[in-house]
Amino acid sequence: MTLLRLDNLSVRIGTVPVLSDVSLALEPGETLGLVGESGSGKSMTALALMGLLPAGARATGRAEFEGQDLLALRERDLCRIRGARIGMIFQEPMTALNPMKTIGDQVAETLTTHGAATRSEALAIARKRLDRVGLPEARFGLGLYPHELSGGQRQRVCIALAIALRPALLIADEPTTALDVTTQAQILDLLQDLVEDERMALLLITHDLAVVAGRTARVAVMQAGQVVETGPTGQLFRAPAADYTRALFAASAHVPQRVPSVSTEPLLELRDVRREYLLPRPSPFAPHKVLRAVDGVSFTLTRGESLGLVGESGCGKSTLTRAILGLDPVQGGSITLAGQAVSPTMPRAMRAGLQAVFQDPYGSFDPRWRVERLVAEPFHLLPARPADWRDRVAAALVEVGLRPEDARRHIHEFSGGQRQRIAIARALITRPALIVLDEAVSALDVRVRAQVLDLLAALQESHGLSYLFVSHDLAVVRAITDRVMVMQAGRIVEAGPTEQVLSAPAHAYTRSLLAAAPRLPG
Repeated sequence: MTLLRLDNLSVRIGTVPVLSDVSLALEPGETLGLVGESGSGKSMTALALMGLLPAGARATGRAEFEGQDLLALRERDLCRIRGARIGMIFQEPMTALNPMKTIGDQVAETLTTHGAATRSEALAIARKRLDRVGLPEARFGLGLYPHELSGGQRQRVCIALAIALRPALLIADEPTTALDVTTQAQILDLLQDLVEDERMALLLITHDLAVVAGRTARVAVMQAGQVVETGPTGQLFRAPAADYTRALFAASAHVPQRVPSVSTEPLLELRDVRREYLLPRPSPFAPHKVLRAVDGVSFTLTRGESLGLVGESGCGKSTLTRAILGLDPVQGGSITLAGQAVSPTMPRAMRAGLQAVFQDPYGSFDPRWRVERLVAEPFHLLPARPADWRDRVAAALVEVGLRPEDARRHIHEFSGGQRQRIAIARALITRPALIVLDEAVSALDVRVRAQVLDLLAALQESHGLSYLFVSHDLAVVRAITDRVMVMQAGRIVEAGPTEQVLSAPAHAYTRSLLAAAPRLPG
């Protein structure tokens, strides 16, 4: 019996069509991949069948689950299905979890809300579910809070919550986008095991074609709210029928045209850098322990060069990045930019030559400000705001592929790719020598990612920029960097020309990262 069948599912928000005649089927124990660009309707399809559409949205057609049309059910009936028969895992676990509640309480809440267990029984079941997803009691007690866990560990809590009542259908909406390759492989292995062991059906929503290639039986491709192609995964990847699908594959394999740097002039220099933290004491009388998050890191980045930094979550990449940006002090060694010492107390004018682009552009902007003010914000680092600052903002927007009139809009009016272009414009506005890109394209779909990488390559050539590219995506690092460093437990364990390191890694840890990375077939 077919578990889930969507027949001509359509959604309108007001008069605007968002989904048009989406038809899909999913059998028990089957994994279906749903792929497409941002805005193609992937997440909206999941929200429609969960009854979680935004205000003003109206769904028509049929979404039949276990013989019931979900679109025809009242809210109280949907509440009995959500969490019990259909579980959902979201992309960002930190926002999906309640920061004020312990992980044990949050998993147990699903059981008590549905009347499936008493509180004590629910906590016992929560313990079993957390064990099942790889969070054993010895290290991960029920009393931990989400902020005390890593990103991968928080995602495991979300999975435990979603499977608390052993649902028949699990929807995973971009569950590994922000995770490093090793953690991503672990989470995907876990989902695959759950499908096999529990006979759950899995709807895997992602923009990562390599993930879909190795983890699904069938795949459906969405564009502009419609399913343009569907079929067995192997067959579709070997011979895609739709032009759009072929364009996605081409974008996934895209390599920007770059002119490698030939400069030998040092720009950023690190010498034996150490960054330490005091760990919380288990009791008031216990001695403090010290965590050395960055342990003796040394390297040089030259003018016009693009240098990659890769490694698992918790390896020290972000800590090192904060030190390089002058946001955190170091406990040993030195960091210099163009011969001047980098530190939290460095002059503001020096900060103007060192800018950053982060993973989540929406989170790094004030949503109350218009784009003009957002892009012009770094001018406060200069001794005086340039008289032509509005012209410079307009020119920066044009340079990143936007329009001067976009300066009058708010950030929520743009797509994810456009927001990242605005973030790049803001980083360019002070004409820096170095831009630190911290997971700057990891949340973008393959076509937008290709466009942003092309933009970064063109800007580097025209402005002579240097990039420090921090990423867990080895394919992106291979495409955009001249050299790469591999970081493990606070140390650089391997470094060299990018192609050499990624094609013939010398260190066992680098080989493990490459083995964990998903690949497109062929």
